[in-house]
Amino acid sequence: MVYLAEQEKPIKRHVALKIIKPGMDSKRVMARFETERQALALLDHPNIAHVYDAGTTEAGRPYFVMERVKGLSITEHCDRHKLTIEERLRLFQQVCEAVQHAHQKGIIHRDIKPSNILISTENDRSIPKIIDFGIAKALAQPLTERTVATEDSQLLGTPEYMSPEQADPASVDMDTRSDIYSLGVLLYVLLTGALPFDSDTLRTGGIDRIRQVIREIDPKNPSTRLMMLGNKATAIAQNRRTEIQTLARYLRKELEWIPLKAMRKERAERYRSASELADDIENYLKGDPLIAGPPTTSYRLRKFIRRHKGLVIGVAAVLVVSVIGTIVSMIFALGQARALAEVEAVCDLLQNDLIASVNPETSPGRKLTINSFLDVVSGSVEAKLRDMPIREASIRATLGWTYRMLGELKAAELHLERTLQIYQEHLGAEHAETLESMRLLGWIYCGQGRYRKAEQLWDKKLEISRRLFGEEHPMTLRSMNDLAIAYGNLGRYDEAEQLLSKGFEISRHVLGEKHQTTVFFMGNLGGVYRSQGRYDEAEQQILKYLEIHSRVWGEQHPYTLTFKNFLAAIYREQGRYDEAEALYLTALDIQGRVLGEQHPYTLWSMNGLARVYTDQAKYEQAEKLFVEVLEEFQKACGKEHPDTIDCMNGLAELYTAQHRFGEAESLLTRAVEISSRTLGDDHPWTLTSNYNLAILYEQQGDYEKAESLLHETVKGRRLKLGDTHPHTLESLNNLIDLYEAWNKPEQANEWRAKLAQIQDIEE
Repeated sequence: MVYLAEQEKPIKRHVALKIIKPGMDSKRVMARFETERQALALLDHPNIAHVYDAGTTEAGRPYFVMERVKGLSITEHCDRHKLTIEERLRLFQQVCEAVQHAHQKGIIHRDIKPSNILISTENDRSIPKIIDFGIAKALAQPLTERTVATEDSQLLGTPEYMSPEQADPASVDMDTRSDIYSLGVLLYVLLTGALPFDSDTLRTGGIDRIRQVIREIDPKNPSTRLMMLGNKATAIAQNRRTEIQTLARYLRKELEWIPLKAMRKERAERYRSASELADDIENYLKGDPLIAGPPTTSYRLRKFIRRHKGLVIGVAAVLVVSVIGTIVSMIFALGQARALAEVEAVCDLLQNDLIASVNPETSPGRKLTINSFLDVVSGSVEAKLRDMPIREASIRATLGWTYRMLGELKAAELHLERTLQIYQEHLGAEHAETLESMRLLGWIYCGQGRYRKAEQLWDKKLEISRRLFGEEHPMTLRSMNDLAIAYGNLGRYDEAEQLLSKGFEISRHVLGEKHQTTVFFMGNLGGVYRSQGRYDEAEQQILKYLEIHSRVWGEQHPYTLTFKNFLAAIYREQGRYDEAEALYLTALDIQGRVLGEQHPYTLWSMNGLARVYTDQAKYEQAEKLFVEVLEEFQKACGKEHPDTIDCMNGLAELYTAQHRFGEAESLLTRAVEISSRTLGDDHPWTLTSNYNLAILYEQQGDYEKAESLLHETVKGRRLKLGDTHPHTLESLNNLIDLYEAWNKPEQANEWRAKLAQIQDIEE
């Protein structure tokens, strides 16, 4: 129990009198009480509550008298007074200094959290005061003869702020860096208004789940966590006297490095002391380089390997396999001398190029990324393997596909085109390796928006596969799947559906329901259903795909995340905006960490989320995302890529909704011109640009231009998508609305009758 009391002498003042409740004097409680009393007696710092006196009551219950701290918790104080980010950082620095003092006295707090940091006000100054050292630990000598212990079924501390080593029941060597972790969580909350791990989620599943999350799962970047909060984020930004976009922009830069460094799982990677953490806050405020970033080479390498394990293994494996494969096969095929020559060439590439590229002595200052590894191999492969074309092609195939998964399509194209050329020259046009390289290269063309070129390549591959292997061979089935993707991108949805349906049935019968090829047929069929406007069927198909794919290949697999995007797009088409938003945010959090914020898959999610924000009338958030994504698409894919055009359409729709007609028209006229030239006048995406431009003219009252474009859109969509497609019906309804607004009731009734006839046929 804590009483407000008055001390009469030697100084008259209000104090806090802390005493154990009757009946609560168990060994555990007594130990914690004695620990706090002894800890506070050792400390003397303006930001730590002072102990003035201690003793035992006549009934034998211990008590101590401490400084009365009148105020709110640090988070409540900051929000109530709407402190800016800089003001919050200044308060946090004082907390760090107090924790540093405790550490210098050999005491670890072990329960740093907002409710244990109260803010008192003296002469208009806000002063943090750390309280509650009840589970503190002394580094040198014990604080009390009693033992503060934790049983296996309990955690000592507050899970949301607890370090991994504190959550580990086997950990016995806890040190001051455990408090550094808790300070990192506190800073995270002060910046974002949210915990890195949501309390409900963290505490669901019991103590073992809590320990697993704390020890194994990385926290989301503060900027990502903020954007996931939806409407709450606006209030959080207002409490910091700023706007959500400005706050997110601050966090995305250096500021969010600081709490993330403090919260690293490995203690050695955190700040060495609370004062170093405070110093890095000062570095940020002054604009000086941070201790927190950029991460060291070794740290980036470890993080990269953990996130991109498959890619790293792929690059390493092709070199190892090249060595082993050469030893095994070439000894017999070419003789020992030739085999040794190939082994030496590949080993030279591995040792003197790849490994040397990360040696700080031979490559000082080199930025370590997966691209730097790939670039080293790419620059050396031709010179080192010039006389070994098959080995060169094998390595180039792996390099090309790895570049593709990183979103580096130009580099991928160079490698895979050379791979195909080598295989055609040395193995022939119908060899299995040649066909596989055609498949990979086709995916590069698709990623570049060169769908006709991909379709031509895959059509030829399917013809050869059917002739050589038959309809049920895995190579043929993959060819059918790939060609259907090209058809879908070209707007030939019915042909894509026919090929996918046929391939799905064969694959399910021959390879099984859960085979990767079967699962891809399943998911891609859902994608085509979505393009056809069959949203309910599409949803069911993609949900089945995700259930299998995420279970077998994991939630963080790029294809799992891509199909979550497709599902979110379906939800948006159905008007289920909250579900779509949640799904996009989930995918984005993982994609940003695993693939990077500039990867095409990540940009797809951002583009989709921006469209949802437009539908929800969250125009400010939508515009920020659209502008960022459009810039990245233009840099990564080019100004005429279909993804770029799609983003332009989305941004134009937003501008139209805001009545920013001039900006919208500029975007849409360019989108129509590019789409017509690169995809064709009848492509569904071209028709979408036409439709958006028609709506723009209609809202401006330019009915003649709107009429011409709507007629063109209705005609094109009826031919390409069918009468009952939602986009066709949308165009028809808007044409009727146009004539009503134009005061042309006869034309409106004429088209209303046509629409009724279509709906009767559908029923």
